[in-house]
Amino acid sequence: MDLCGEWLFGFDENDVGLSEKWYDKSDFPLTIQVPFVFQSELSGIHSNTPCSVVWYKRFFEVPAGYRGKQTVLHFGAVDYEASVWVNGAYIGRHVGGYDSFDFDIGQVLNETGQNDITVRVYDDDYSKRQMRGKQLWADEPFGCWYTRYSGIWQPVWLESVERSHIKSFQIHPDIDNEQVGIRVETTARGTERLRLTIAYGEKHLCTTETTLHDGTARFKVCVHNPDIVFDGIAMWSPDFPALYSIRLELVKDTVVVDTVHSYFGMRTLETEQGCVLLNHFPFFQKLLLNQGYYPGGLVTPKDDEQIKQDICLIKSMGYNGIRIHEKVESARFLYWCDRLGLAVWEEIPSMYEYCSEMNTQILAEMSGIVKRDVNHPSIVAWVLFNESWGIARVRTNGPHQELTCAAYHMIKAYDRTRFIIGNDGWEHTQTDLCTIHDYASDEKTLISRHSANDFSLIGKNPPANEYRLSFAKGFSYGGQPVIVSEYGGISFASDNGWGYNDKVDGEEAFFERFRGLTLALKRLPYVQGYCYTQFTDVEHEQNGLVTIARIPKVSLENVRAINEETI
Repeated sequence: MDLCGEWLFGFDENDVGLSEKWYDKSDFPLTIQVPFVFQSELSGIHSNTPCSVVWYKRFFEVPAGYRGKQTVLHFGAVDYEASVWVNGAYIGRHVGGYDSFDFDIGQVLNETGQNDITVRVYDDDYSKRQMRGKQLWADEPFGCWYTRYSGIWQPVWLESVERSHIKSFQIHPDIDNEQVGIRVETTARGTERLRLTIAYGEKHLCTTETTLHDGTARFKVCVHNPDIVFDGIAMWSPDFPALYSIRLELVKDTVVVDTVHSYFGMRTLETEQGCVLLNHFPFFQKLLLNQGYYPGGLVTPKDDEQIKQDICLIKSMGYNGIRIHEKVESARFLYWCDRLGLAVWEEIPSMYEYCSEMNTQILAEMSGIVKRDVNHPSIVAWVLFNESWGIARVRTNGPHQELTCAAYHMIKAYDRTRFIIGNDGWEHTQTDLCTIHDYASDEKTLISRHSANDFSLIGKNPPANEYRLSFAKGFSYGGQPVIVSEYGGISFASDNGWGYNDKVDGEEAFFERFRGLTLALKRLPYVQGYCYTQFTDVEHEQNGLVTIARIPKVSLENVRAINEETI
């Protein structure tokens, strides 16, 4: 049951809502369109006045089909700290602005008549210790930080399930053995069995059953079928986003008590001799930096059509992937990347001041993000930190280094199928890829800086105007593939905001620089990919290939031609 749409809303400027029991109130002075944050135009409020505490309320009736079952309340994401009441009863609290969470609310529901959900959101507008991504922590905009946002910013919904139901599953494709492994967690503790059905398009491949052990089931199933493709398995890639469908059924006696439909992609990622391989073939990543800002919605797209249009627009420019920068997009976004074929670097939003007391929260939020998104075949890399933000002394500081290493090994223990980048851009500790940020103004500078294949001193950012060491003290380059994961950032003299280096005057000058930089990277034999800054203009940073309204600023056909040009 979709709970997006109109909610009641109130600002709690003096933080009196808890003492005055606002969770028992039947009304708030404003209305808001969920899941758009109150700072956005599409929310219907569009206020940038700082307020650390806001309240939401929504009334609903339980559908007849929910009665006698377990009802779960889901939140896609709420920034930053959410406390939830249902019918005045406190349900729970969640801390973290980017991972999903849910609560079982069945025990406090009225199965007939009206129910209400109340959400109190606390968000410290000025804290540099919480993971805030590109949200401003000062009064006035500066640099590459933008409008702060607070509250519900991803979908909210109810789900009805039986007491015995499927909780989660993790998929492990194995293209070498033409198998897929699936581990399923359920709440069942009786004699239930789990049935798995796999299909490719209209072609049924197999149906198999297994018993549960402590509520857990494991499958390892062959997906080889020569009727699908000539070599027997269809492998996922941006050029051919092949997806298998699955149906999981929890069966008690002869009755199906719960069913989950999903999908998976058969693909593998690895490195060999400094190369990135996708499905055992070289995979040169042509990425576009995408900060995930939308006209009217700020950080929330208006609908699925807007997501699909963005993905198709990015692919039309000759890019095969994106680096989602300092933000975690919704599962719907990743669903369309899976379906339409776009590789994704998913990046954990940064904090900006190290505090050891926050380590547990940071690792918990990272873990929640990865666990939610681990089954998406489009995700090829997890980026845990960026440019030493929040770990400013990571080059020499032990605790800063240990945090990045702890995060790397925690995620690696859970997901060994993807690349993990410990600190994107420079001062790497543990990392699967050696990533460089370099905003050189011309190809001669870029080539001269990197032609020596010396990875000890790389990365130069004009605002700081200083080189950064590639690896932190005690760590060194170990043959990882090298990817220039930020470059370009070209803006026009007609742009009101800023870009990197001198602005260009006209499209011809733009393409002279863009082509020179891009082909220079292709000429470096060890470079295995690049990420151009950026997809769209974002507020006062105006170096996008398109405006925030997705209006092209240059010929996108020419961008595609340069991306496809071979050396």
